[in-house]
Amino acid sequence: MKSKVLLAVGMGMLVGWTMPQQAVAQDGDGPGTHVISVTTWTVPYGQRGPFFDFFMNRVWPATQLNPHVINARLMGHLHGSRGDQIVAIVEYADMEGLGAACGQPCTDYFDANPAPEEGDEGYEEFEEGRASFQRWYSRHSDEIYNVPMNSAVSDGEPVGDVGTPDDDGDDD
Repeated sequence: MKSKVLLAVGMGMLVGWTMPQQAVAQDGDGPGTHVISVTTWTVPYGQRGPFFDFFMNRVWPATQLNPHVINARLMGHLHGSRGDQIVAIVEYADMEGLGAACGQPCTDYFDANPAPEEGDEGYEEFEEGRASFQRWYSRHSDEIYNVPMNSAVSDGEPVGDVGTPDDDGDDD
């Protein structure tokens, strides 16, 4: 039961419960749009261990295994003034994908990796990680963006036309 609750918390984190957005309509001629979710946590360096252990084993797998996820990146800070930030960027084909349940892949993962119960080995570390995650989760932010794919680059290649398309067909 705990794993299902944690899965729901993780998916809610990526969905951005309070941010209903409409995807930009695609005209059918181009590559359309995708949806990007950007979630940022501010976690001080000295408190990242339990947060990150819990996150990587109980939350992030719901993103990694979700068949609706096109791309996902989890980033730690490299340079600049906000060294305490951890950022997740997740790409979906559309808003429906962003809100869709992971389904069987996640069920299989959490069935094979159940949360320890009181008295089990690792229970205290698990609870410490869960408490840390909940503490810092309460201070996260979510943003959801539309990505016009005709302006995207994927695997080093432009997805659509480069530059502004000429509407009248003339090269002038």
